[in-house]
Amino acid sequence: MHVLGLLPLVKSLWVRGRDCCSDGFSSKRLNRCLLRQSRALTNARQLTIQCLDIHSFMPRIRRYFGNFLPMVQHLSLSEPWGSCRQVIYFIGPFQHLEDLRLLGSREGPVDDLTLIPPFAPPLRGSLVMTSFGVVGFLEEMIDLFEGIQFRLMSLSNVGRMRPLLDACAQT
Repeated sequence: MHVLGLLPLVKSLWVRGRDCCSDGFSSKRLNRCLLRQSRALTNARQLTIQCLDIHSFMPRIRRYFGNFLPMVQHLSLSEPWGSCRQVIYFIGPFQHLEDLRLLGSREGPVDDLTLIPPFAPPLRGSLVMTSFGVVGFLEEMIDLFEGIQFRLMSLSNVGRMRPLLDACAQT
């Protein structure tokens, strides 16, 4: 941890699950040692997580990712596993998040409709969504994160794009 703390130049962190189908990145894989070490990386502006099992981190997102929340501006989730509200609840606390990439998805457990993120990120940069099929995600995101105004959107194989395009009419 001491050596990691001496690396203020770490601006990007990529976390991979072993296999998105069976062994994604879950709270069980994030043991205490790794959790302490990741807290030393306080300058990361870009966070990429592959095969994130969001359900396993619920509802303690801040406990596991708290040091990244005030710094990360670019978040990329590749094949996250979670319901619509869980994905939104995970994204919500990133206070300075501008760019969001959602690549592929795996439908998770049924939504807990009481989950509302404590904060809505600015989301003023770019949105990239490819084959992201979590049902109702765009509609919920628009309702909860009012005033979405992405400068750039790249949407491919995403159902129900019209609500997002209407919400971002100036994009």
